[in-house]
Amino acid sequence: MWLSACSLVKLNLMKAIDIIYGMLYEGINVPKGEKHLLLLDIDETILSPNNISVIKVFPDGHEASLSPEEYAKEDVVLNKKNGIKYDYREFRDVKKVANSILTGTPILKNLKLADAHINAGWKVGILTARGLEDTIYTSIKKWLMFRDTDGELKSIGEKISRELVHAVNDEATIYPGLNDFEKKANVIRKYSKIYDRVKFIDDTVPTLNKVRQMCKDEGIKNVTAVKAWGRE
Repeated sequence: MWLSACSLVKLNLMKAIDIIYGMLYEGINVPKGEKHLLLLDIDETILSPNNISVIKVFPDGHEASLSPEEYAKEDVVLNKKNGIKYDYREFRDVKKVANSILTGTPILKNLKLADAHINAGWKVGILTARGLEDTIYTSIKKWLMFRDTDGELKSIGEKISRELVHAVNDEATIYPGLNDFEKKANVIRKYSKIYDRVKFIDDTVPTLNKVRQMCKDEGIKNVTAVKAWGRE
């Protein structure tokens, strides 16, 4: 019996979802004596932030507000060559940064992923291109919840530690690297030497592809870079 076009699309979609699930939950059990780390991006990974923007300044002086999701899609290097500037003043405002997280809309599929890893014994960390690292840490600690093995919803509390929260454009902690990717890559390299397994979850495909290529080029075999679920 021939499958209809609609059935084929549905079947292929189900296969794609199975593959994504397999990548996300691959090797989730932590063997005795090993240390595993789940590194999570913030924006459009664990939450959709509210009330914070990057200001895009055009050569004629007029401005446009971009959400973090919109900014991630910008060709920043090309635009800067064409005279466009980006103003990150809202990401240097402690109240705005905290509020963008505390009022953020959770992306439940990715939070369920975090739950599963935490309950399996993984450490959890944050790796974001934002700044104001201390504010990020205190806000995430207040906002982030997880379900334990009994299904109880609990605050992340001490399961996230300050030293595992990295905002690579922080003004106090200087991260080596010429751009966001290089800064993130150096963090991932460091943890690949400390942990037996590192799983990096991010919503930005170009960043993930660069991490994968870096690992291939440098022979790093214990790092997995996985695309986060979208909001839909």
